[in-house]
Amino acid sequence: MADKQVTNIGLALGGGGAKGLAHIRLLEVIDEFGIEPRCIVGTSIGAIVGVLYASGMSPRTLREEIQGASRNGKNSITDAAKNIFAWLQLVKVNWKGGSLLKADAFLDDLMKYVKVRDFEELRMPVRVVAADFWRRDEVVLGTGDIRTAVQASMALPGIFEPVVVDGRVLVDGGVVNPVPYDVIMDECDVTIAIDVMGRRTESARLVPSLQESIFNSFQIMQRAILRQKIAARPPDIYIRPEIVDVLMLEFYQAGKIFAQAEAAADQLRRELERLLERTSRQL
Repeated sequence: MADKQVTNIGLALGGGGAKGLAHIRLLEVIDEFGIEPRCIVGTSIGAIVGVLYASGMSPRTLREEIQGASRNGKNSITDAAKNIFAWLQLVKVNWKGGSLLKADAFLDDLMKYVKVRDFEELRMPVRVVAADFWRRDEVVLGTGDIRTAVQASMALPGIFEPVVVDGRVLVDGGVVNPVPYDVIMDECDVTIAIDVMGRRTESARLVPSLQESIFNSFQIMQRAILRQKIAARPPDIYIRPEIVDVLMLEFYQAGKIFAQAEAAADQLRRELERLLERTSRQL
């Protein structure tokens, strides 16, 4: 869309489970402008999408595959799309360990799309945020094995198994930094933060189900963390797609998620147009 290049832009992709498919639609907008981020940082689903993008996967192609899968139904989609996005078919119940689900099959198939093993092989720097369970600290991973880092970043406590890295027990980065734009602010001229936590409407029965209680309570905590961060030091561009009534593992609602992300895509497009205009005036 635009010939001008904006340099030194950092992109932060937040966590939110299935709602993070909205990241793909927003990456499409960034591609429209011919912008390549200087670096990407992601938490949980944001880490997954960031790694896919930095490995060279086109967001448009990715969205089209998912939309085709959604139209055709879970049983008629290609094995490739099915293996990446139908989490509920891939995870394995783990009744004896410290978690409910195992995501090994998902991670195996994810790496078939990434095609590289180490962060150093990606086309731009990517950092992945996790949390040290025992020390209660943020951990930023950006070197070495990509699969291990992504697995740690998405290890939602009690749902997916924690990951041990260099003697540290790591869990989902959303417990410490759900939209980790602050990780890259000091090294980028412009930081774009994308918050895909979405929202839930109040149930008619008021008392939530067990699944609702677990996931929504986690996101109440995340919202409080993010609110304090933004009050202290906001990002240059903050985009919050209005993803409504999608639970964390409802990847089959891809069509709904993409449709709800359109308004945010338009917002990001306007923000980037203003940024390009300011940059042009300064030249």
